[in-house]
Amino acid sequence: MSLRADALYCLLVGVVIASTAPLTAPAVRLPALVVVGIGVAVVLWSGVVWRLSLRPSMGSLRLVLLANLLAACVLAVASATAASVLVLLTLATVAADVAGFAGSQIVALKRLAHELS
Repeated sequence: MSLRADALYCLLVGVVIASTAPLTAPAVRLPALVVVGIGVAVVLWSGVVWRLSLRPSMGSLRLVLLANLLAACVLAVASATAASVLVLLTLATVAADVAGFAGSQIVALKRLAHELS
């Protein structure tokens, strides 16, 4: 369940990032095409996570957990360089969301380990 929710969240966020790139690019101080590329990459990642959710394993949960921790860190750093308070708060909120998904993967890993023992 954790991976499927994560995949749907990534899909939604990726579409929003890509579709709003012309508006958000100046606020995050990146070219619009780079922001679109980030959105597309997040959408593609959502497909990978969904695929992993079909047969969750310790390895797949660890992979997504590490990706979420990395993404949360990148978003937290990016929020520090944001052009406005609104962008800072948005990036920090998404970083917290992603960290929450990492937490859900930790719980899922513990449950899976308990089931296997």
